[in-house]
Amino acid sequence: MPAHAAPEPQNDPNIPKLLSFEFVAICAISVLAFCNISIFYGFYSYLTDLGIAPAWRGPLLALEPLTALVVRPFLGRYLSLRNSVQFMRAGMALATLALLCYPFATTIPVLACVRILHGMGFVTVVGGLMGTLMAFLPRHKSAQGFGLFSVTILLPYAIMPPFVEMLLPHLASHGQAYALAAPLMLPAFLLLAPLGRRTRALAAALPPSHLERPGWDEVRQALTSLGVLLLVAANFFLVAAHSIVFFFMRDFAAGIGVGNPGAFFSCANAATISVRVLGGSILDRVDKGRALLGTFIGMGLLLPLFAHAGGTASLFGMAALYGTGMALTMPLINASMFSISSPRLRAYNANLLMVAVDAGFFVGPFVGGAVMAGNLGHGVLFGLGGALMLGAALCVRPVARIMRQAAPDT
Repeated sequence: MPAHAAPEPQNDPNIPKLLSFEFVAICAISVLAFCNISIFYGFYSYLTDLGIAPAWRGPLLALEPLTALVVRPFLGRYLSLRNSVQFMRAGMALATLALLCYPFATTIPVLACVRILHGMGFVTVVGGLMGTLMAFLPRHKSAQGFGLFSVTILLPYAIMPPFVEMLLPHLASHGQAYALAAPLMLPAFLLLAPLGRRTRALAAALPPSHLERPGWDEVRQALTSLGVLLLVAANFFLVAAHSIVFFFMRDFAAGIGVGNPGAFFSCANAATISVRVLGGSILDRVDKGRALLGTFIGMGLLLPLFAHAGGTASLFGMAALYGTGMALTMPLINASMFSISSPRLRAYNANLLMVAVDAGFFVGPFVGGAVMAGNLGHGVLFGLGGALMLGAALCVRPVARIMRQAAPDT
């Protein structure tokens, strides 16, 4: 928002409060939903244990986000505030079914089917979540709100990997651990009833123009907006780099003697959560474009250093720095997109960012799997991640100027 723009009144009853029931319910559902994704940090190792050929491990890792990438643009055209909760309900049912199928999926064709089913379920849940979040998020606290919401995404990544590592000695396989995540969907289902009532009440109170899906002219406008395209590209590079760390860190950490490889994610996400909770309000007062540029450059230099970690202490120290970087990048990208988008296109542009997430989680493990199948080693793998972060830095460099020139939408 330009410096001369008047701030939004924070005592206006028509402006939703940040810590409303709706926001808290959305965050709780997000925690439960991402629990069924965060447990797949060891999926590459699981495919190895199943005897899946190296050439197939990367594609099977990438198949779930690839499904989301293909499905999300179609969902975006039909998702609205009125049906967002129904989207979440349908998605949870599909994801629960997929989780229960993993123990029985031991061949490439069956694994492929389960991964596709899981991708369809998860993308539907997240599409509904984002559509609902955008309706209840107050503009004057957008970065803080996105920061808190992103904590709900990260919390499962901090808790579930080490928890699963403790469970694995008592289970027959990772497949059983995946199935044990299915009951977590039950409390999420229960939260949908009151959230649905409040969402319908808000939809009934809004002007009809706020509920209409964007027309094709508006969609083309979004797809040709330089600021939107730069933020989508930056998000793609960020997530592709992050997915390399997420899917391949376990094998690397185990190889250098880390006792509980899942603790890397606990350390990284503890740093991320601490920064976002303690400093979330500051993110709304900084120059978002410049903050993103500096953080991406730092992350680009950090990731290649992972390959030179000599043991637990050095790797976990780098994990804390990595988590700090992730604490800044994701909410700043989302808040930047929120700032430069018109009200009618905010939900659509938020889903464009999620398309970039899907694409990043497809490309990262797919290319990473090829690197490892070619025996190029973790040095090349983490170097690739650093290059992707620097690519994100190049994308966000013009964003600060674009945001300063954007007219405020109140």
